[in-house]
Amino acid sequence: MTLLRVGLCPALSTDVLESLNKASIKTVLDFVCSDLEKLSQVCSVSYKVLVSIRRLLLAQYSSYPVNGTDLYNDVMSVVAILPTGCSSLDELLDGGLYTSEVLEIAGGSGVGKTQLCTSIAASIAVSSEQNVNVLYIDTSGGFSCQRLQDMMVARNIPEKAMIAAFQRIQCTKVFDLFDVIQLLENTKQSIDSGSDTFYSALKVVVLDSVTAIVAPVIGGQQTEGHAMMMHLGRALKGLAAEYSIAVLLTNNLVQGSGGEKKPALGRTWLHVPHTRILVSCNKGDGDPSLVVATEQRHVKLIKSSRQPLNIVRMFKIGDQGAYS
Repeated sequence: MTLLRVGLCPALSTDVLESLNKASIKTVLDFVCSDLEKLSQVCSVSYKVLVSIRRLLLAQYSSYPVNGTDLYNDVMSVVAILPTGCSSLDELLDGGLYTSEVLEIAGGSGVGKTQLCTSIAASIAVSSEQNVNVLYIDTSGGFSCQRLQDMMVARNIPEKAMIAAFQRIQCTKVFDLFDVIQLLENTKQSIDSGSDTFYSALKVVVLDSVTAIVAPVIGGQQTEGHAMMMHLGRALKGLAAEYSIAVLLTNNLVQGSGGEKKPALGRTWLHVPHTRILVSCNKGDGDPSLVVATEQRHVKLIKSSRQPLNIVRMFKIGDQGAYS
């Protein structure tokens, strides 16, 4: 809290300061919150002098209101939208992956979460319009370089472009929560140092999956495990916000009340992802028109700040990865 002192503004002389202190006005906050008319009578100081002092103090110590349009433009000037390579998924996500945000893909075992992450990584890496790098953190052993190559071959990607795309994807296998947190800290340090060209162009971090490393430490009364889970959440959101990186993570489903499936890790984790989508092989919400085949999936938007919730779109997972 800033104390009033001589020189803080031209009208705040020694005599005025002594008069204000005698009236128990000692800080900037005390002064700006006081009734100037009463203060003028108590301190025997001119009302115009007090008004001029307040005006200067407010200009120096108050924050200025920001127009909503200007604020939006400022945010969007540092936010990039990275298409996923699947038009229906991009439509659901209002364009694709947003840098500075965390997107969570929730779904049951074997539904294709890793396939979807691999497909998105491939699409971003091979895009001629986006010279960005992808860090893929594999915590379950599901990532396959051969599968990544097969997707690119199925998309008829030229060999030269394929080689360049592989150079823009770096996969790290980590199976411990503490090691993942340390990896994220090391990633921040590598970006800050600027010594590694890969991290200088890093714009996407994939964590597949968060459940594999968090679930073992939060069972029963393990309060430290919950603290570590929240530490991981803060690290992911901090990485996204501070370095304008799109964070993509996968989460499993657990049995909820009434037998309904829901994303794992509970309410505590709910605030971490900015956007959450639910991938399923089942019919969507009892709609008989959403009949799915072997390759087909339906995806529902269950958390978002931009789009209406419960929007459902269809996509397929084939040799080339995710497509509409």
